[in-house]
Amino acid sequence: MLTNIFAFFLKISPRLKRAVWKKLYQYLAKKYPTEEWTYMNYGYESSNQSTKIPLKEEEERDRYMIQLYHHVATAVNLVDKDVVEVGSGRGGGSSYIKRYLKPKTMIGIDYSKNAIKFSTKQHSVEGLSFIHGDAENLPLTNESVDVVVNVESSHCYGSMKKFVEQVYRVLRPDGHFLFADLRSSKEIDELDKTFSDAGFEVLKKELISKEVVNAMDAFHEFKLAFFQNMVKGWLKKPLNDFAGVKGSNIHKELSNGTMVYYHYVLKKR
Repeated sequence: MLTNIFAFFLKISPRLKRAVWKKLYQYLAKKYPTEEWTYMNYGYESSNQSTKIPLKEEEERDRYMIQLYHHVATAVNLVDKDVVEVGSGRGGGSSYIKRYLKPKTMIGIDYSKNAIKFSTKQHSVEGLSFIHGDAENLPLTNESVDVVVNVESSHCYGSMKKFVEQVYRVLRPDGHFLFADLRSSKEIDELDKTFSDAGFEVLKKELISKEVVNAMDAFHEFKLAFFQNMVKGWLKKPLNDFAGVKGSNIHKELSNGTMVYYHYVLKKR
C-alpha cells in the first residue's frame, strides 16, 4: 500500500517528485552509513558468461551492480578523460570508473548532501571527488568535461529536459553522454525526443531489461537477507520494493514489459 501511495505522489508534480526523492536519499545516507552498501542500482547480468569482468575478491559481492556500470561506462574509451557522474549516490560507481577505467579526473555529483558526505569518506581515490549539486543546474562550467555518466538516477528528476540541456552545456564538442535508466514503455518516444531536441546524436540505443532482471534474480537472496538484517520496522517493505527483490512491483513490471530499461550512448553534435 505504502509503495503505491509513494508512486502516486511521484507522478503528480515534478517539484514534489524532486523533494520526495531528495528526502529519501538524505535519509538513507544518514540512517545507513554502512560501507557494505555503496551501490544503489538494479544491476546487469548478461546471458553470455564469457563477458564476465575480473574483480577484486572484496568486490565480488557487488558484481551485478558493478557490471551495470561497466556495461554503460565502457561504451567509450575513458582513459585520460574528464568524466562526471550525475546522480552518484553512495559513490561506488564513480569509484569503480576511476579505479578500473582510468579517466584523468572523476567527479561524482549528487543532490543529497548526506550521500556526498558518505561518498567522500568512503571512497578515498586519487583523482576522484564528490560535490553536491542539482542535476537540473549542474555546478560545472560550459564545455568543461569529456563524458557524463548517468546510471539509474534520472527517473528521480523533476525535469528531464532541463537535465539533458545541462549535460549538453557542460560537455565539450564531440563529448559523450552515457545514460541508463528505466521508464514506462509509453515514455520512450518522449525520451528520444528530449535527447534529439537538446542536440544529441544517438550512437546506440539498447534495451537491457532482460539483463537487469537477470541481475535482480541472481542477487535476490543476498539483497533480501541484507535488508532483513539492516532494516527494521515499517521501512522494510518499501525498501524491499525499492531494491527490486522478486515479487516487487518494479521486478514484475520490468519482467512483463510495462517498464523498460534502456542504455543510450549519445554524442554532442
